[in-house]
Amino acid sequence: MKRLTLILAALSLASCSRLPKPAEMTQFEAERKSREGEELKLELPELVKRADDQHAMAVEAHDDKEAELLQHHAHLSWLWWQSASLRRQSRELGESLELVDKEAKQFEAELAEAKKRQKLAQATLKRMEQIIALEGKVTDSQEVGAAKTAIGDALTALKDAQAVDADVHASVNFSAAEAKLKAATDALAKNRAKDAQSFAIEAKAAAEAAKREAEPKYNATEADQAKMARQKALFDKLGEITGVSRQMVEGGVQIAVVEVFSASGGVDMQPMMEATFVKIAEVGKEYADYALVIEAHTDSKGNKSKNLQLSDARSKAVMSFLAQNGIAPDRMTAFGKGSSEPVADNKTKDGRAKNRRIEILFVPSSK
Repeated sequence: MKRLTLILAALSLASCSRLPKPAEMTQFEAERKSREGEELKLELPELVKRADDQHAMAVEAHDDKEAELLQHHAHLSWLWWQSASLRRQSRELGESLELVDKEAKQFEAELAEAKKRQKLAQATLKRMEQIIALEGKVTDSQEVGAAKTAIGDALTALKDAQAVDADVHASVNFSAAEAKLKAATDALAKNRAKDAQSFAIEAKAAAEAAKREAEPKYNATEADQAKMARQKALFDKLGEITGVSRQMVEGGVQIAVVEVFSASGGVDMQPMMEATFVKIAEVGKEYADYALVIEAHTDSKGNKSKNLQLSDARSKAVMSFLAQNGIAPDRMTAFGKGSSEPVADNKTKDGRAKNRRIEILFVPSSK
């Protein structure tokens, strides 16, 4: 009887000393049991399984009264759950973009905004996954905690900059911020907390500078914003074509395609390049409010006069191909520039290949 009393007392004491569940664990359990949680499991089983696995370890730590492990696994479980939710949002935004694009051309501004939200969600997801990876590898200390806080601040600053299209309007500072943030996460993964904090501070400063630089252009008049949104959508669309490099230039969007023609002195397009220009024509038809200025360039080999004639013939050949694929001829202008505007060293084989190029400028039509 005395022994039974001692056992009951011990059980009572253990029950009274049970650890409280972290808020993240409680919220995960509530969302996981919901109808939306079951739907998320069906859509993204791998990410949800990771969240469930971490939750199971958190439950085990809770039962074993391991406070530190409980907090750790509950946090990772919640982060994986958030990643799944973000991935679902990104997918839903992508599907809604298709629907909007097909049904309502007049909603171009809304389409651009949806694309921006999708890009933000994808960028946030990517960076969150980097931080999740670190959470499981790095043991917390005061220095590590400070580094993580700095990385979080830098990530927030980068998201704020991206929200005003700093990747387009302030690309140098924005790229520097991204590079510094990556350096910070890499340093933290190697347990170099001080370096990680330093890189994160620099990333935040670069992101804030990018935001300051981009905001005036982003906060232009409503008409200019609509024009810029459409131009940015065109920029993104052209980026989907393999083998095409692109850049925003004054007045529009310029693309470049190299090694288009079969023979060194010919005007016949390589068969493998035809698919590229078919896709360019499809974009041109979708953006019918843009005119196309086609420029052909050669390397410096041969006679300058003949190179000029050759480039002119090639520009006309490209214009003819695009016309055959649905671009109205009166929307296009074509001319050759010979070897007068190289973009690389003509003394090397690789440089000459880069100089043999077709450039097409998409510029808003004045019609």
